Amino acid sequence: MKKYFIDPRLEWHKANMHTHTNLSDGYFSPEEMKKVYMEHGYSIVCFTDHEVIFDNSYLTDDKFVAITGKEHSITQYVDEDGNPLKWRDMKTVHLNFFAKDPHNLQHVCMDYDRASEKQRQQFKERHGFDIPVDHYHGEFSQETLQNIINKANSAGFLVQFNHPNWSLNTREDYINLKGLWGFEIYNYLTDLETGAEYCPNIYDDMLRHGHRLFCTMGDDNHNYQGSLEGSFGGFTYIGVPKLTYENVIKALENGCFYCSMGPVIKSMYYDSDDKKIHIECSEAEDIVLVGYNRHFLHVYGENLTHAEFDINGEEVYVRISIKDKNNRWANTNPIYIEEIKEDSYE
Repeated sequence: MKKYFIDPRLEWHKANMHTHTNLSDGYFSPEEMKKVYMEHGYSIVCFTDHEVIFDNSYLTDDKFVAITGKEHSITQYVDEDGNPLKWRDMKTVHLNFFAKDPHNLQHVCMDYDRASEKQRQQFKERHGFDIPVDHYHGEFSQETLQNIINKANSAGFLVQFNHPNWSLNTREDYINLKGLWGFEIYNYLTDLETGAEYCPNIYDDMLRHGHRLFCTMGDDNHNYQGSLEGSFGGFTYIGVPKLTYENVIKALENGCFYCSMGPVIKSMYYDSDDKKIHIECSEAEDIVLVGYNRHFLHVYGENLTHAEFDINGEEVYVRISIKDKNNRWANTNPIYIEEIKEDSYE
Protein backbone atom coordinates (compact mmCIF):
# COMPACT_ATOMS: atom_id res chain seq x y z
CA MET A 1 0.00 0.00 0.00
CA LYS A 2 1.26 3.45 -0.92
CA LYS A 3 1.06 6.83 0.75
CA TYR A 4 1.92 9.55 -1.78
CA PHE A 5 3.79 12.72 -0.89
CA ILE A 6 4.33 13.76 -4.51
CA ASP A 7 1.30 12.37 -6.30
CA PRO A 8 1.46 11.95 -10.11
CA ARG A 9 -2.33 11.94 -10.28
CA LEU A 10 -2.38 15.67 -9.48
CA GLU A 11 -1.70 18.54 -11.87
CA TRP A 12 1.80 19.88 -11.23
CA HIS A 13 2.31 23.55 -11.97
CA LYS A 14 5.55 25.53 -12.07
CA ALA A 15 5.65 28.59 -9.82
CA ASN A 16 7.95 31.51 -9.15
CA MET A 17 7.56 32.24 -5.44
CA HIS A 18 9.52 35.52 -5.43
CA THR A 19 8.86 38.20 -8.05
CA HIS A 20 9.31 41.96 -8.36
CA THR A 21 7.59 44.21 -10.88
CA ASN A 22 7.49 47.92 -11.68
CA LEU A 23 5.13 48.29 -8.72
CA SER A 24 8.36 48.43 -6.69
CA ASP A 25 11.91 48.16 -8.06
CA GLY A 26 11.35 45.66 -10.87
CA TYR A 27 11.29 46.47 -14.56
CA PHE A 28 8.30 44.63 -16.02
CA SER A 29 4.65 45.32 -15.27
CA PRO A 30 2.60 42.51 -13.69
CA GLU A 31 0.98 41.91 -17.09
CA GLU A 32 4.38 41.61 -18.76
CA MET A 33 5.61 39.36 -15.97
CA LYS A 34 2.69 36.99 -16.50
CA LYS A 35 3.40 36.84 -20.24
CA VAL A 36 7.15 36.23 -19.84
CA TYR A 37 6.76 33.52 -17.22
CA MET A 38 3.97 31.72 -19.04
CA GLU A 39 6.18 31.64 -22.13
CA HIS A 40 8.72 29.75 -20.01
CA GLY A 41 6.27 27.14 -18.75
CA TYR A 42 5.03 28.74 -15.52
CA SER A 43 1.41 28.68 -14.37
CA ILE A 44 1.83 30.51 -11.03
CA VAL A 45 3.63 33.69 -10.02
CA CYS A 46 3.72 35.07 -6.47
CA PHE A 47 3.91 38.85 -6.78
CA THR A 48 6.10 39.97 -3.88
CA ASP A 49 6.87 43.62 -4.49
CA HIS A 50 8.63 45.43 -1.69
CA GLU A 51 6.56 46.58 1.30
CA VAL A 52 3.28 47.30 -0.55
CA ILE A 53 0.66 44.67 -1.41
CA PHE A 54 -1.16 45.02 -4.71
CA ASP A 55 -4.13 42.91 -5.75
CA ASN A 56 -3.07 41.34 -9.06
CA SER A 57 -5.85 38.76 -9.07
CA TYR A 58 -7.25 40.19 -12.31
CA LEU A 59 -4.39 38.29 -13.97
CA THR A 60 -5.74 34.94 -12.75
CA ASP A 61 -7.53 32.74 -15.27
CA ASP A 62 -7.89 29.03 -15.96
CA LYS A 63 -4.23 28.77 -17.03
CA PHE A 64 -2.55 31.13 -14.58
CA VAL A 65 -2.75 32.06 -10.90
CA ALA A 66 -1.39 35.33 -9.54
CA ILE A 67 -0.66 35.00 -5.82
CA THR A 68 -1.15 38.18 -3.79
CA GLY A 69 1.80 39.03 -1.57
CA LYS A 70 4.70 41.27 -0.73
CA GLU A 71 8.27 41.22 0.59
CA HIS A 72 8.47 42.80 4.02
CA SER A 73 11.82 43.96 5.40
CA ILE A 74 13.23 45.02 8.75
CA THR A 75 16.78 46.41 8.68
CA GLN A 76 19.46 47.26 11.20
CA TYR A 77 20.43 50.84 10.32
CA VAL A 78 22.66 51.58 13.33
CA ASP A 79 25.17 49.59 15.35
CA GLU A 80 24.91 48.80 19.05
CA ASP A 81 26.30 52.25 19.90
CA GLY A 82 23.79 54.04 17.69
CA ASN A 83 26.23 54.83 14.89
CA PRO A 84 24.85 54.70 11.32
CA LEU A 85 25.91 51.65 9.36
CA LYS A 86 26.97 51.59 5.73
CA TRP A 87 24.58 49.74 3.43
CA ARG A 88 27.02 46.87 2.93
CA ASP A 89 27.13 46.31 6.71
CA MET A 90 23.39 46.50 7.39
CA LYS A 91 21.89 43.24 8.56
CA THR A 92 18.32 42.76 7.38
CA VAL A 93 15.53 40.20 7.40
CA HIS A 94 13.24 39.85 4.39
CA LEU A 95 9.97 37.99 4.75
CA ASN A 96 7.59 37.06 1.95
CA PHE A 97 3.90 37.29 2.81
CA PHE A 98 1.57 35.10 0.72
CA ALA A 99 -2.11 35.98 1.08
CA LYS A 100 -4.59 33.15 1.57
CA ASP A 101 -7.27 35.49 0.18
CA PRO A 102 -6.31 37.08 -3.16
CA HIS A 103 -7.98 40.35 -2.15
CA ASN A 104 -6.24 40.66 1.22
CA LEU A 105 -4.61 44.11 1.28
CA GLN A 106 -3.85 44.33 4.99
CA HIS A 107 -0.48 46.02 5.44
CA VAL A 108 0.47 44.67 8.85
CA CYS A 109 3.41 46.19 10.71
CA MET A 110 4.06 48.75 7.99
CA ASP A 111 5.16 52.31 8.37
CA TYR A 112 3.61 54.52 5.68
CA ASP A 113 7.05 56.05 5.06
CA ARG A 114 8.32 52.68 3.75
CA ALA A 115 6.17 53.10 0.65
CA SER A 116 7.61 55.23 -2.13
CA GLU A 117 5.61 58.11 -3.52
CA LYS A 118 5.33 56.15 -6.76
CA GLN A 119 3.85 53.17 -4.90
CA ARG A 120 1.36 55.36 -3.06
CA GLN A 121 0.14 56.79 -6.35
CA GLN A 122 0.04 53.39 -8.04
CA PHE A 123 -1.88 51.86 -5.16
CA LYS A 124 -4.50 54.62 -5.10
CA GLU A 125 -4.92 54.49 -8.88
CA ARG A 126 -5.31 50.72 -8.77
CA HIS A 127 -7.53 50.35 -5.69
CA GLY A 128 -9.19 53.74 -5.22
CA PHE A 129 -7.97 54.36 -1.66
CA ASP A 130 -4.75 55.02 0.22
CA ILE A 131 -2.49 52.24 1.44
CA PRO A 132 -4.04 50.90 4.69
CA VAL A 133 -1.13 50.88 7.14
CA ASP A 134 -0.83 50.72 10.90
CA HIS A 135 2.16 53.13 11.21
CA TYR A 136 4.30 50.47 12.80
CA HIS A 137 7.76 51.40 14.05
CA GLY A 138 10.03 48.58 15.14
CA GLU A 139 13.76 48.37 15.61
CA PHE A 140 15.72 45.40 14.29
CA SER A 141 15.27 42.79 17.03
CA GLN A 142 13.90 39.32 17.68
CA GLU A 143 10.92 40.88 19.41
CA THR A 144 10.11 42.99 16.35
CA LEU A 145 10.51 40.08 13.95
CA GLN A 146 8.32 37.79 16.05
CA ASN A 147 5.66 40.48 16.33
CA ILE A 148 5.62 40.93 12.55
CA ILE A 149 5.27 37.18 11.96
CA ASN A 150 2.49 36.87 14.54
CA LYS A 151 0.50 39.75 13.06
CA ALA A 152 0.99 38.51 9.51
CA ASN A 153 -0.27 35.05 10.46
CA SER A 154 -3.29 36.54 12.22
CA ALA A 155 -4.04 38.65 9.15
CA GLY A 156 -4.17 35.60 6.86
CA PHE A 157 -0.67 35.37 5.39
CA LEU A 158 1.80 32.52 5.03
CA VAL A 159 5.23 33.86 6.03
CA GLN A 160 8.51 32.82 4.43
CA PHE A 161 12.08 33.62 5.53
CA ASN A 162 14.16 34.78 2.54
CA HIS A 163 17.82 34.69 1.37
CA PRO A 164 19.67 34.56 4.71
CA ASN A 165 23.20 34.91 3.32
CA TRP A 166 22.58 38.04 1.26
CA SER A 167 20.83 39.46 4.35
CA LEU A 168 23.93 38.82 6.51
CA ASN A 169 21.85 36.71 8.87
CA THR A 170 23.37 34.67 11.65
CA ARG A 171 21.74 31.78 13.48
CA GLU A 172 20.40 34.04 16.22
CA ASP A 173 18.29 35.89 13.65
CA TYR A 174 16.14 32.91 12.68
CA ILE A 175 16.53 29.93 14.99
CA ASN A 176 13.99 30.98 17.65
CA LEU A 177 11.34 32.53 15.38
CA LYS A 178 7.92 30.93 15.63
CA GLY A 179 5.13 30.83 13.06
CA LEU A 180 7.17 30.71 9.87
CA TRP A 181 5.46 28.75 7.10
CA GLY A 182 8.44 28.45 4.78
CA PHE A 183 12.13 28.94 4.16
CA GLU A 184 13.65 30.07 0.86
CA ILE A 185 16.26 27.35 0.47
CA TYR A 186 17.46 28.89 -2.80
CA ASN A 187 17.23 32.41 -4.19
CA TYR A 188 18.42 32.59 -7.80
CA LEU A 189 19.16 36.31 -8.09
CA THR A 190 21.10 36.65 -4.85
CA ASP A 191 22.95 33.42 -5.62
CA LEU A 192 24.15 35.01 -8.85
CA GLU A 193 25.46 37.86 -6.68
CA THR A 194 26.83 35.97 -3.67
CA GLY A 195 27.39 32.44 -4.94
CA ALA A 196 26.13 31.28 -1.54
CA GLU A 197 22.33 31.35 -1.58
CA TYR A 198 21.64 27.63 -1.74
CA CYS A 199 21.12 27.04 1.97
CA PRO A 200 20.13 23.45 2.81
CA ASN A 201 22.37 23.56 5.89
CA ILE A 202 20.37 26.45 7.36
CA TYR A 203 17.10 24.74 6.48
CA ASP A 204 18.16 21.52 8.19
CA ASP A 205 19.33 23.48 11.22
CA MET A 206 15.84 24.95 11.54
CA LEU A 207 14.17 21.56 11.09
CA ARG A 208 16.40 19.94 13.69
CA HIS A 209 15.60 22.77 16.06
CA GLY A 210 11.95 21.76 15.88
CA HIS A 211 10.60 24.16 13.26
CA ARG A 212 8.01 22.57 11.01
CA LEU A 213 8.32 24.59 7.86
CA PHE A 214 8.49 23.96 4.14
CA CYS A 215 11.18 24.90 1.63
CA THR A 216 10.80 26.83 -1.62
CA MET A 217 12.98 28.21 -4.39
CA GLY A 218 12.37 31.47 -6.20
CA ASP A 219 13.97 33.87 -8.63
CA ASP A 220 13.68 37.18 -6.75
CA ASN A 221 13.81 38.61 -10.27
CA HIS A 222 13.89 42.35 -10.86
CA ASN A 223 14.77 42.20 -14.59
CA TYR A 224 16.77 45.41 -14.54
CA GLN A 225 16.66 47.25 -17.88
CA GLY A 226 14.48 44.50 -19.30
CA SER A 227 17.05 41.74 -18.89
CA LEU A 228 15.87 38.20 -18.15
CA GLU A 229 19.03 37.47 -16.21
CA GLY A 230 17.93 36.43 -12.75
CA SER A 231 14.79 34.70 -14.05
CA PHE A 232 13.90 31.01 -14.42
CA GLY A 233 16.62 29.66 -12.13
CA GLY A 234 14.74 28.65 -8.97
CA PHE A 235 11.17 27.43 -9.01
CA THR A 236 8.57 25.48 -7.06
CA TYR A 237 6.27 22.79 -8.46
CA ILE A 238 2.83 22.80 -6.82
CA GLY A 239 0.40 19.88 -7.01
CA VAL A 240 -3.32 20.64 -7.28
CA PRO A 241 -6.43 18.80 -8.53
CA LYS A 242 -7.27 21.88 -10.63
CA LEU A 243 -5.54 25.22 -11.06
CA THR A 244 -7.34 27.74 -8.85
CA TYR A 245 -6.16 30.25 -6.26
CA GLU A 246 -7.88 28.33 -3.48
CA ASN A 247 -6.28 25.03 -4.51
CA VAL A 248 -2.81 26.55 -4.79
CA ILE A 249 -3.04 28.03 -1.29
CA LYS A 250 -4.33 24.74 0.10
CA ALA A 251 -1.39 22.92 -1.51
CA LEU A 252 1.04 25.44 -0.04
CA GLU A 253 -0.50 25.06 3.42
CA ASN A 254 -0.30 21.27 3.20
CA GLY A 255 3.21 21.08 1.73
CA CYS A 256 2.02 19.56 -1.55
CA PHE A 257 4.95 20.90 -3.54
CA TYR A 258 8.68 20.58 -4.08
CA CYS A 259 11.33 23.03 -5.23
CA SER A 260 14.00 22.79 -7.89
CA MET A 261 16.74 24.44 -9.92
CA GLY A 262 16.13 21.94 -12.72
CA PRO A 263 15.39 18.30 -11.77
CA VAL A 264 11.78 17.15 -11.97
CA ILE A 265 10.30 14.82 -9.35
CA LYS A 266 7.60 12.64 -10.86
CA SER A 267 6.41 10.82 -7.75
CA MET A 268 7.35 10.08 -4.15
CA TYR A 269 5.59 7.64 -1.85
CA TYR A 270 6.00 5.37 1.14
CA ASP A 271 5.14 1.73 0.60
CA SER A 272 3.91 -0.03 3.73
CA ASP A 273 4.69 -3.44 2.23
CA ASP A 274 8.44 -2.94 1.86
CA LYS A 275 8.72 -0.06 4.37
CA LYS A 276 10.62 2.10 1.91
CA ILE A 277 10.28 5.58 0.45
CA HIS A 278 10.34 5.49 -3.34
CA ILE A 279 11.10 8.44 -5.58
CA GLU A 280 10.91 8.80 -9.38
CA CYS A 281 12.64 11.73 -11.05
CA SER A 282 14.29 13.09 -14.18
CA GLU A 283 17.88 12.00 -14.82
CA ALA A 284 20.13 12.62 -11.83
CA GLU A 285 23.57 11.66 -10.54
CA ASP A 286 22.92 11.89 -6.80
CA ILE A 287 19.77 11.18 -4.79
CA VAL A 288 20.18 11.62 -1.05
CA LEU A 289 17.86 11.05 1.88
CA VAL A 290 18.50 13.43 4.79
CA GLY A 291 17.14 12.69 8.26
CA TYR A 292 16.78 14.42 11.60
CA ASN A 293 19.65 12.49 13.14
CA ARG A 294 22.87 11.27 11.53
CA HIS A 295 20.89 9.46 8.89
CA PHE A 296 22.14 10.09 5.35
CA LEU A 297 21.56 7.62 2.53
CA HIS A 298 22.99 8.26 -0.95
CA VAL A 299 22.36 6.70 -4.33
CA TYR A 300 25.06 7.67 -6.83
CA GLY A 301 25.25 6.94 -10.54
CA GLU A 302 24.64 8.19 -14.05
CA ASN A 303 21.16 8.83 -15.42
CA LEU A 304 19.42 7.82 -12.19
CA THR A 305 15.63 8.05 -12.38
CA HIS A 306 14.62 6.05 -9.30
CA ALA A 307 15.74 5.48 -5.74
CA GLU A 308 14.32 3.75 -2.70
CA PHE A 309 15.27 4.14 0.94
CA ASP A 310 14.59 1.95 3.94
CA ILE A 311 12.71 3.61 6.80
CA ASN A 312 13.30 2.18 10.27
CA GLY A 313 10.97 4.49 12.22
CA GLU A 314 13.71 6.26 14.19
CA GLU A 315 14.34 9.10 11.72
CA VAL A 316 11.81 11.65 13.15
CA TYR A 317 11.68 13.18 9.66
CA VAL A 318 13.34 12.64 6.29
CA ARG A 319 13.57 14.70 3.14
CA ILE A 320 15.13 13.99 -0.24
CA SER A 321 17.53 16.08 -2.33
CA ILE A 322 18.34 15.35 -5.96
CA LYS A 323 21.31 16.63 -7.98
CA ASP A 324 21.61 16.42 -11.76
CA LYS A 325 24.75 16.43 -13.91
CA ASN A 326 24.67 20.25 -14.08
CA ASN A 327 24.89 20.50 -10.27
CA ARG A 328 21.30 21.68 -10.03
CA TRP A 329 19.34 20.55 -6.99
CA ALA A 330 15.74 19.71 -6.20
CA ASN A 331 14.37 19.31 -2.67
CA THR A 332 11.27 17.74 -1.20
CA ASN A 333 9.57 18.94 1.94
CA PRO A 334 10.20 16.89 5.09
CA ILE A 335 8.17 13.76 5.71
CA TYR A 336 7.57 13.21 9.41
CA ILE A 337 7.57 9.55 10.33
CA GLU A 338 4.44 10.02 12.43
CA GLU A 339 2.63 10.91 9.18
CA ILE A 340 3.26 7.45 7.78
CA LYS A 341 0.17 5.71 9.14
CA GLU A 342 -1.57 2.60 7.93
CA ASP A 343 -4.99 4.26 7.75
CA SER A 344 -3.89 6.83 5.14
CA TYR A 345 -2.60 4.45 2.49
CA GLU A 346 -3.97 3.94 -1.01
